[in-house]
Amino acid sequence: MIAAFEAIEQSLLLRLRAFLVIFFLFTSLSCSEVQPTFSIATGGPAGLYYPIGGGMASIWSERLPNVNVKAEVTGGSVTNVIQVARNESDLGIAMADVVNDAYLGQGRFPEALPIRVLFTAYPNIVHILTLEQTGIEDVRQLLGKRVSMGAAGSGTAVAAENVLTSLDVDLSEISPIYLSFSETTSALKDGTIDAGFVVGGLGLAAVTELSVTRDLKLISLTEKQLATVSHRFPSYASYVIPSGTYNGIEERVNGLGIWSAVVVHKDMPSNLAYQLTCTIYDALDELLLVSRVAEAMTISNIRKLTVPLHEGTELYLKDTSQRCNS
Repeated sequence: MIAAFEAIEQSLLLRLRAFLVIFFLFTSLSCSEVQPTFSIATGGPAGLYYPIGGGMASIWSERLPNVNVKAEVTGGSVTNVIQVARNESDLGIAMADVVNDAYLGQGRFPEALPIRVLFTAYPNIVHILTLEQTGIEDVRQLLGKRVSMGAAGSGTAVAAENVLTSLDVDLSEISPIYLSFSETTSALKDGTIDAGFVVGGLGLAAVTELSVTRDLKLISLTEKQLATVSHRFPSYASYVIPSGTYNGIEERVNGLGIWSAVVVHKDMPSNLAYQLTCTIYDALDELLLVSRVAEAMTISNIRKLTVPLHEGTELYLKDTSQRCNS
Protein backbone atom coordinates (compact mmCIF):
# COMPACT_ATOMS: atom_id res chain seq x y z
CA MET A 1 0.00 0.00 0.00
CA ILE A 2 2.76 2.42 0.97
CA ALA A 3 4.68 1.57 -2.20
CA ALA A 4 1.55 2.29 -4.23
CA PHE A 5 1.13 5.72 -2.64
CA GLU A 6 4.82 6.50 -3.22
CA ALA A 7 4.47 5.58 -6.90
CA ILE A 8 1.43 7.85 -7.26
CA GLU A 9 3.26 10.67 -5.46
CA GLN A 10 6.31 10.30 -7.71
CA SER A 11 4.08 10.34 -10.80
CA LEU A 12 2.34 13.52 -9.64
CA LEU A 13 5.68 15.20 -8.94
CA LEU A 14 6.93 14.34 -12.43
CA ARG A 15 3.77 15.77 -13.99
CA LEU A 16 4.05 18.93 -11.89
CA ARG A 17 7.69 19.40 -12.92
CA ALA A 18 6.79 18.93 -16.59
CA PHE A 19 3.97 21.46 -16.26
CA LEU A 20 6.27 24.01 -14.60
CA VAL A 21 8.94 23.57 -17.28
CA ILE A 22 6.39 24.11 -20.08
CA PHE A 23 4.86 27.06 -18.23
CA PHE A 24 8.18 28.84 -17.73
CA LEU A 25 9.28 28.13 -21.30
CA PHE A 26 6.03 29.57 -22.65
CA THR A 27 6.28 32.60 -20.34
CA SER A 28 9.89 33.27 -21.33
CA LEU A 29 9.12 33.04 -25.05
CA SER A 30 6.09 35.28 -24.70
CA CYS A 31 8.05 37.90 -22.79
CA SER A 32 10.89 37.87 -25.27
CA GLU A 33 8.48 38.43 -28.16
CA VAL A 34 6.56 41.26 -26.55
CA GLN A 35 7.25 44.51 -28.41
CA PRO A 36 6.01 47.99 -27.58
CA THR A 37 3.31 48.98 -30.07
CA PHE A 38 3.26 52.62 -31.14
CA SER A 39 0.54 54.28 -33.16
CA ILE A 40 0.66 57.03 -35.77
CA ALA A 41 -2.58 58.97 -36.28
CA THR A 42 -3.10 59.67 -39.99
CA GLY A 43 -6.37 60.42 -41.81
CA GLY A 44 -8.94 58.78 -44.04
CA PRO A 45 -8.07 55.99 -46.52
CA ALA A 46 -8.85 58.23 -49.52
CA GLY A 47 -6.16 60.77 -48.61
CA LEU A 48 -2.36 60.54 -48.50
CA TYR A 49 -1.83 60.72 -44.74
CA TYR A 50 -2.95 57.12 -44.29
CA PRO A 51 -0.68 55.48 -46.93
CA ILE A 52 2.27 57.72 -46.01
CA GLY A 53 1.73 57.00 -42.33
CA GLY A 54 1.43 53.31 -43.12
CA GLY A 55 4.69 53.46 -45.07
CA MET A 56 6.46 55.10 -42.14
CA ALA A 57 4.99 52.54 -39.74
CA SER A 58 6.32 49.68 -41.88
CA ILE A 59 9.80 51.23 -42.06
CA TRP A 60 9.98 51.73 -38.31
CA SER A 61 8.64 48.24 -37.57
CA GLU A 62 11.11 46.58 -39.95
CA ARG A 63 14.21 48.59 -39.14
CA LEU A 64 14.00 49.34 -35.43
CA PRO A 65 14.55 46.38 -33.09
CA ASN A 66 11.71 45.58 -30.68
CA VAL A 67 9.47 48.30 -32.11
CA ASN A 68 6.10 47.81 -33.76
CA VAL A 69 4.19 50.75 -35.24
CA LYS A 70 0.66 50.78 -36.66
CA ALA A 71 -1.15 53.45 -38.69
CA GLU A 72 -4.54 54.61 -37.42
CA VAL A 73 -7.40 55.91 -39.58
CA THR A 74 -8.59 59.20 -38.03
CA GLY A 75 -10.54 62.34 -38.84
CA GLY A 76 -7.33 64.22 -39.67
CA SER A 77 -5.07 66.98 -38.40
CA VAL A 78 -7.10 68.44 -35.51
CA THR A 79 -7.92 65.00 -34.16
CA ASN A 80 -4.32 63.89 -34.53
CA VAL A 81 -2.66 66.68 -32.54
CA ILE A 82 -5.21 66.26 -29.74
CA GLN A 83 -4.62 62.50 -29.59
CA VAL A 84 -0.85 63.01 -29.46
CA ALA A 85 -1.18 65.63 -26.71
CA ARG A 86 -3.34 63.22 -24.68
CA ASN A 87 -0.92 60.32 -25.29
CA GLU A 88 -3.71 58.47 -27.09
CA SER A 89 -1.44 58.29 -30.15
CA ASP A 90 2.35 58.31 -30.13
CA LEU A 91 2.75 60.19 -33.42
CA GLY A 92 0.42 62.14 -35.67
CA ILE A 93 0.48 63.79 -39.09
CA ALA A 94 -1.02 67.27 -39.28
CA MET A 95 -1.01 70.43 -41.37
CA ALA A 96 1.19 73.35 -40.40
CA ASP A 97 -1.62 75.77 -39.54
CA VAL A 98 -3.22 73.23 -37.19
CA VAL A 99 0.13 72.35 -35.58
CA ASN A 100 0.92 76.04 -35.06
CA ASP A 101 -2.49 76.79 -33.52
CA ALA A 102 -2.24 73.74 -31.26
CA TYR A 103 1.24 74.71 -30.06
CA LEU A 104 0.19 78.32 -29.35
CA GLY A 105 -3.27 77.51 -27.98
CA GLN A 106 -5.27 79.55 -30.48
CA GLY A 107 -8.00 79.05 -33.04
CA ARG A 108 -9.73 75.75 -32.26
CA PHE A 109 -7.42 75.12 -29.29
CA PRO A 110 -8.33 76.92 -26.04
CA GLU A 111 -4.96 76.05 -24.52
CA ALA A 112 -1.47 75.22 -25.78
CA LEU A 113 -0.87 71.53 -26.42
CA PRO A 114 2.41 69.82 -25.39
CA ILE A 115 3.51 68.84 -28.91
CA ARG A 116 6.73 69.10 -30.91
CA VAL A 117 7.58 68.55 -34.56
CA LEU A 118 9.47 65.32 -35.25
CA PHE A 119 10.06 66.29 -38.88
CA THR A 120 8.34 68.09 -41.74
CA ALA A 121 6.60 65.89 -44.30
CA TYR A 122 5.32 67.38 -47.56
CA PRO A 123 3.14 70.26 -48.78
CA ASN A 124 -0.61 69.71 -48.87
CA ILE A 125 -2.41 71.38 -51.74
CA VAL A 126 -5.82 73.04 -51.34
CA HIS A 127 -8.04 71.58 -54.06
CA ILE A 128 -11.33 73.46 -54.50
CA LEU A 129 -13.41 71.02 -56.51
CA THR A 130 -16.51 71.47 -58.60
CA LEU A 131 -17.83 70.14 -61.89
CA GLU A 132 -17.90 72.00 -65.22
CA GLN A 133 -21.69 71.85 -65.28
CA THR A 134 -22.01 74.04 -62.15
CA GLY A 135 -20.53 77.06 -63.93
CA ILE A 136 -18.60 78.03 -60.79
CA GLU A 137 -15.40 79.89 -61.73
CA ASP A 138 -14.51 81.85 -58.59
CA VAL A 139 -14.61 81.36 -54.81
CA ARG A 140 -17.08 84.23 -54.47
CA GLN A 141 -19.52 82.22 -56.55
CA LEU A 142 -19.80 79.73 -53.72
CA LEU A 143 -22.20 82.10 -51.95
CA GLY A 144 -25.50 80.30 -51.44
CA LYS A 145 -23.99 76.98 -52.57
CA ARG A 146 -23.70 73.59 -50.87
CA VAL A 147 -20.01 73.20 -50.04
CA SER A 148 -18.16 70.25 -48.50
CA MET A 149 -15.67 71.58 -45.96
CA GLY A 150 -13.90 68.26 -45.39
CA ALA A 151 -14.39 65.84 -42.51
CA ALA A 152 -15.12 67.26 -39.07
CA GLY A 153 -11.88 67.47 -37.09
CA SER A 154 -9.72 67.50 -40.20
CA GLY A 155 -7.10 69.95 -41.41
CA THR A 156 -9.16 70.28 -44.59
CA ALA A 157 -12.05 71.73 -42.58
CA VAL A 158 -9.68 74.25 -40.98
CA ALA A 159 -8.18 75.23 -44.34
CA ALA A 160 -11.58 75.53 -46.02
CA GLU A 161 -12.83 77.89 -43.33
CA ASN A 162 -9.60 79.92 -43.40
CA VAL A 163 -9.68 80.32 -47.18
CA LEU A 164 -13.35 81.24 -47.35
CA THR A 165 -13.34 83.71 -44.47
CA SER A 166 -10.15 85.35 -45.78
CA LEU A 167 -11.95 85.97 -49.06
CA ASP A 168 -15.07 87.40 -47.36
CA VAL A 169 -17.22 84.31 -47.76
CA ASP A 170 -18.84 83.84 -44.36
CA LEU A 171 -19.96 80.32 -43.47
CA SER A 172 -23.45 81.68 -42.82
CA GLU A 173 -23.59 82.61 -46.52
CA ILE A 174 -23.10 79.04 -47.74
CA SER A 175 -24.47 75.62 -46.81
CA PRO A 176 -21.43 73.91 -45.24
CA ILE A 177 -21.39 70.12 -45.14
CA TYR A 178 -18.65 68.10 -43.44
CA LEU A 179 -17.63 65.13 -45.58
CA SER A 180 -14.54 62.97 -46.03
CA PHE A 181 -12.60 62.98 -49.31
CA SER A 182 -14.47 60.00 -50.76
CA GLU A 183 -17.81 61.33 -49.50
CA THR A 184 -17.05 64.71 -51.10
CA THR A 185 -16.33 63.27 -54.55
CA SER A 186 -19.36 60.96 -54.31
CA ALA A 187 -21.58 63.91 -53.39
CA LEU A 188 -20.25 65.88 -56.37
CA LYS A 189 -21.09 62.95 -58.66
CA ASP A 190 -24.58 62.68 -57.19
CA GLY A 191 -25.18 66.43 -57.37
CA THR A 192 -25.91 66.72 -53.65
CA ILE A 193 -23.19 69.38 -53.26
CA ASP A 194 -21.96 72.11 -55.62
CA ALA A 195 -18.31 72.24 -54.56
CA GLY A 196 -15.92 70.79 -52.05
CA PHE A 197 -12.51 71.23 -50.44
CA VAL A 198 -9.95 68.45 -50.51
CA VAL A 199 -6.51 69.18 -49.05
CA GLY A 200 -3.63 66.77 -49.65
CA GLY A 201 -0.67 65.92 -51.84
CA LEU A 202 -0.86 66.10 -55.62
CA GLY A 203 -2.40 63.07 -57.27
CA LEU A 204 -4.87 62.26 -54.50
CA ALA A 205 -6.74 59.06 -55.34
CA ALA A 206 -10.17 60.58 -54.65
CA VAL A 207 -9.56 63.55 -56.97
CA THR A 208 -7.92 61.40 -59.65
CA GLU A 209 -10.88 59.02 -59.69
CA LEU A 210 -13.36 61.90 -59.92
CA SER A 211 -11.45 63.40 -62.86
CA VAL A 212 -11.81 60.23 -64.94
CA THR A 213 -15.52 59.79 -64.27
CA ARG A 214 -16.78 63.39 -64.38
CA ASP A 215 -15.81 66.74 -65.95
CA LEU A 216 -13.76 67.99 -63.02
CA LYS A 217 -13.03 71.67 -62.54
CA LEU A 218 -10.48 73.02 -60.06
CA ILE A 219 -11.27 76.56 -58.95
CA SER A 220 -8.18 78.74 -59.43
CA LEU A 221 -7.38 81.64 -57.12
CA THR A 222 -6.30 85.04 -58.40
CA GLU A 223 -2.97 86.57 -57.40
CA LYS A 224 -4.84 89.02 -55.18
CA GLN A 225 -6.77 86.22 -53.48
CA LEU A 226 -3.60 84.24 -52.90
CA ALA A 227 -1.89 87.26 -51.35
CA THR A 228 -4.91 87.95 -49.13
CA VAL A 229 -5.01 84.42 -47.71
CA SER A 230 -1.23 84.22 -47.24
CA HIS A 231 -1.17 87.60 -45.47
CA ARG A 232 -3.79 86.48 -42.98
CA PHE A 233 -2.43 82.95 -42.61
CA PRO A 234 1.37 82.89 -43.15
CA SER A 235 1.39 79.07 -43.08
CA TYR A 236 -0.23 79.17 -46.54
CA ALA A 237 1.81 79.85 -49.66
CA SER A 238 1.05 80.02 -53.37
CA TYR A 239 1.31 76.67 -55.13
CA VAL A 240 0.71 75.89 -58.79
CA ILE A 241 -1.08 72.66 -59.67
CA PRO A 242 0.54 71.75 -63.00
CA SER A 243 -1.62 71.14 -66.06
CA GLY A 244 -2.21 67.46 -66.63
CA THR A 245 -2.04 66.54 -62.95
CA TYR A 246 -5.63 65.37 -63.23
CA ASN A 247 -7.55 64.15 -66.25
CA GLY A 248 -9.14 66.99 -68.19
CA ILE A 249 -7.27 69.76 -66.34
CA GLU A 250 -5.33 71.23 -69.26
CA GLU A 251 -4.27 74.54 -67.70
CA ARG A 252 -2.26 75.26 -64.57
CA VAL A 253 -4.30 76.07 -61.50
CA ASN A 254 -3.25 78.67 -58.95
CA GLY A 255 -3.75 77.22 -55.50
CA LEU A 256 -2.38 77.17 -51.97
CA GLY A 257 0.14 74.87 -50.33
CA ILE A 258 0.36 74.06 -46.62
CA TRP A 259 3.22 72.02 -45.20
CA SER A 260 2.41 69.00 -43.06
CA ALA A 261 4.49 67.53 -40.26
CA VAL A 262 4.79 64.48 -38.04
CA VAL A 263 4.25 65.57 -34.45
CA VAL A 264 4.92 63.86 -31.12
CA HIS A 265 4.43 64.64 -27.45
CA LYS A 266 7.12 66.94 -26.06
CA ASP A 267 7.92 64.30 -23.41
CA MET A 268 8.74 61.53 -25.88
CA PRO A 269 12.17 60.13 -24.88
CA SER A 270 14.93 61.85 -26.85
CA ASN A 271 16.54 58.59 -27.92
CA LEU A 272 13.25 57.28 -29.32
CA ALA A 273 12.60 60.52 -31.21
CA TYR A 274 16.16 60.40 -32.55
CA GLN A 275 15.76 56.82 -33.77
CA LEU A 276 12.38 57.50 -35.40
CA THR A 277 13.71 60.54 -37.27
CA CYS A 278 17.01 58.98 -38.29
CA THR A 279 15.32 55.80 -39.55
CA ILE A 280 12.91 57.68 -41.83
CA TYR A 281 15.62 59.83 -43.40
CA ASP A 282 17.76 56.74 -43.83
CA ALA A 283 14.92 55.00 -45.70
CA LEU A 284 13.42 57.76 -47.85
CA ASP A 285 13.92 55.64 -50.96
CA GLU A 286 11.45 53.14 -49.48
CA LEU A 287 8.94 55.87 -48.64
CA LEU A 288 9.17 57.15 -52.23
CA LEU A 289 7.74 53.82 -53.34
CA VAL A 290 4.58 54.73 -51.40
CA SER A 291 4.25 58.23 -52.89
CA ARG A 292 6.41 60.71 -54.78
CA VAL A 293 5.41 63.43 -52.30
CA ALA A 294 8.19 62.04 -50.09
CA GLU A 295 10.61 63.85 -52.42
CA ALA A 296 9.88 66.96 -50.34
CA MET A 297 11.14 65.29 -47.16
CA THR A 298 14.67 66.64 -47.32
CA ILE A 299 16.90 67.74 -44.46
CA SER A 300 16.75 71.30 -45.82
CA ASN A 301 12.94 71.26 -45.45
CA ILE A 302 12.88 69.87 -41.92
CA ARG A 303 12.37 73.32 -40.31
CA LYS A 304 9.49 74.53 -42.50
CA LEU A 305 7.26 75.04 -39.46
CA THR A 306 7.69 77.63 -36.72
CA VAL A 307 6.86 75.08 -34.01
CA PRO A 308 10.05 73.78 -32.32
CA LEU A 309 11.54 70.46 -33.33
CA HIS A 310 11.73 67.72 -30.73
CA GLU A 311 15.12 67.62 -28.97
CA GLY A 312 15.68 64.11 -30.37
CA THR A 313 15.44 65.52 -33.89
CA GLU A 314 17.82 68.32 -32.95
CA LEU A 315 20.32 65.69 -31.80
CA TYR A 316 20.01 63.94 -35.15
CA LEU A 317 20.59 67.19 -37.06
CA LYS A 318 23.86 67.79 -35.21
CA ASP A 319 25.34 64.82 -37.05
CA THR A 320 23.20 63.22 -39.74
CA SER A 321 26.01 60.79 -40.56
CA GLN A 322 25.52 58.77 -37.37
CA ARG A 323 24.07 55.27 -37.65
CA CYS A 324 20.42 55.08 -36.70
CA ASN A 325 20.70 52.07 -34.41
CA SER A 326 23.87 53.15 -32.63
